Amino acid sequence: MNFTIHAIVAMAAICLPASAFAGDAMRLSPGEAAKIELPENPSTGYTWRIDRDASGGLENIAITDDGHRRGAAMPGAPGTHRWTIRAIRGGHAAIQFVYLRPWEPSPVETQRVEIEIAR
Repeated sequence: MNFTIHAIVAMAAICLPASAFAGDAMRLSPGEAAKIELPENPSTGYTWRIDRDASGGLENIAITDDGHRRGAAMPGAPGTHRWTIRAIRGGHAAIQFVYLRPWEPSPVETQRVEIEIAR
């Protein structure tokens, strides 16, 4: 599954494909923010959530859930789910995203984003 990471620099959004971070951590400085966007279709019951137990270093970042954005104006059309990640202090963080239906025990997909924050 592809997803997009947007880095916010001096009030301008820079959109970078997640593949730019493949095998590497996203790098932020304290106070800097990035947006993460994952394709989602809640009409199927599936939504993205953060698995806090499988994530780490969350005390080093602030996460704002920006919610689902509908794609096409047709009922049931997929869209995207967005989060804003702001670096708070130097260190490392890892966010584990899971795509699942709330009534099912296991996700059908996971995405992990590693973040290195300059000290």
